[in-house]
Amino acid sequence: MHALLLHARRSPLTIFIVLGLVLFGIDRLIQGISEPYADDQYTIHVSSAQQLALSQAFQAEHGRPPSPEELQAKLAFWLDEQMLYREAMALNLDRSDTIVRRQLAQKMRLLLTQRTATTSVSNEDLQQWLDKHPQRYGTPAAIDFEQVFLSRGKQGQALPAVAGKIHAELLAHPTDWQRLSDPFVSGLSFHHASLVSLRNDFGRDFAQAVFAITEAGWQGPIASNLGLHFVRVIGRSAFQPVQLDDVREQVLTDYRQEQERLALQKALNEIKARYRVHFDTVES
Repeated sequence: MHALLLHARRSPLTIFIVLGLVLFGIDRLIQGISEPYADDQYTIHVSSAQQLALSQAFQAEHGRPPSPEELQAKLAFWLDEQMLYREAMALNLDRSDTIVRRQLAQKMRLLLTQRTATTSVSNEDLQQWLDKHPQRYGTPAAIDFEQVFLSRGKQGQALPAVAGKIHAELLAHPTDWQRLSDPFVSGLSFHHASLVSLRNDFGRDFAQAVFAITEAGWQGPIASNLGLHFVRVIGRSAFQPVQLDDVREQVLTDYRQEQERLALQKALNEIKARYRVHFDTVES
């Protein structure tokens, strides 16, 4: 066994197989396990290949081969799992237990995704993905603006009347604006604010209204959940796209996840096509 382990440690293919085995758990580490109910439910055959797989699993987890005692403990744990699994299946726990059914369904999703996952991706595939989803990776459009804020909590029912007075003040003295504002936790000047950041801070309606401003000077009042805002846009920056080389890893990750999602959906549709579903009439 020691010679086999030394050979396995030098083989990239073996390392790949071991990592895959670890991912799907000890119960799926063993290649060539016979079906639990093949001939005798109470007979478990532990082959040399199965023992080697357990050693490889230990080494993948701990970074070293197991001692004879550690391998024996690993084997004992695996045997316990096999016997408990068979007893659980005999009790039809996979049919009567919601959690077990959910875990088995999740395992099937993982297996279907792995079976049909994309193994190679070309530069053309990635560039097409980036061209289709530029907003995910580029620098978003942003604006610089100043605000005069009127707090709903501070002004109360007088808020509309106060807003009218402030509006008149801003028209008469547009540069003397800071003294007119109630305190605001994020300040009165914003730089490189994106639509998303404004939506998070002020709400969707406020963010869209501010980004829609095209006129110079003070505009408003614009309402938010916090109160009323007079806004003066003082700068803008357009959306900046990126080159594929700058975001290749993120694009590759997103592309693979989408391909796996599509592959899983296709596999699920094929499975669904084999089933017929009947609903009992529910009395109201």
